[in-house]
Amino acid sequence: MATTYELTKTIEAVKLNKRTLRPLGPERHTIPFGAVLENLTLERDLQRFYYLTEPYECPRADIASALHQLS
Repeated sequence: MATTYELTKTIEAVKLNKRTLRPLGPERHTIPFGAVLENLTLERDLQRFYYLTEPYECPRADIASALHQLS
């Protein structure tokens, strides 16, 4: 079973294309406090994750202190 995390604060992240995992645009989306994130992977200094089955990424420094492991 994949490890899941809960956010302990709201973050901003860029939505990615599901197939290529490339940013869809420069706009940042709000991922709310309490959101459950899945499939976290580190790509250089960016943290990639899935929220509601959609891929996102944000700087590792922005999300590191906001993660609480659920499973």
